[in-house]
Amino acid sequence: MTESSIRVVLRERASLQPNDTAFTFVDYERDWEGVAETLTWAQLYRRSRKLAVELGRHGSTGDRAVILAPQGLDYIVVFLGALEAGFIAVPLSVPTVAVHDERVTAVLRDAAPSVILTTSAVAQDVAPYPGMIADLSAPTIIEIDSLDLDSAGESGGLPHDRPDIAYLQYTSGSTRTPTGVMVSNGNLSANWEQIIAGYLPDFRMPQTATSWLP
Repeated sequence: MTESSIRVVLRERASLQPNDTAFTFVDYERDWEGVAETLTWAQLYRRSRKLAVELGRHGSTGDRAVILAPQGLDYIVVFLGALEAGFIAVPLSVPTVAVHDERVTAVLRDAAPSVILTTSAVAQDVAPYPGMIADLSAPTIIEIDSLDLDSAGESGGLPHDRPDIAYLQYTSGSTRTPTGVMVSNGNLSANWEQIIAGYLPDFRMPQTATSWLP
């Protein structure tokens, strides 16, 4: 695997198996029985590329993109879209309603993002946080579900060079100020290889894995 393996694999799957299911998210909040939503490889690739173009209008390679969105397929799209755009993703949980989330404030202050990626369902809860930090240049808040990411056409203008860092994983902040741990594209590749070797030694395409992420 190369350091760009996540983007390379996504592009390859979209080319070779465009209509196969890439991800299925089962939403148990909408219904106790679970409501399944799916994305094909082609849909995932197209949406992440389209989002990457949009991100390029609000920042540049190496900028941070904080993700404050509910669990679901949109979260996967925004994470991969940030990588496609050459941004450094900063995944977070949505702030608790009616309670100030000190961790979110601390991470925004430290990461100084150019954009915050969210959804219309929680945008009202997310919007006040950037304004609480006096020295923070106001990031653009993008509601991913308000964008047309399924339209036809080329997704040109994406950067050729991308940072070594894929995302920042912040600590919980339970005992001290949250600290961002840099996770590189190489780290992701190595971790994926370890997962396959340890849990899927006979891995063959197609195969389905169940995960709590995200």
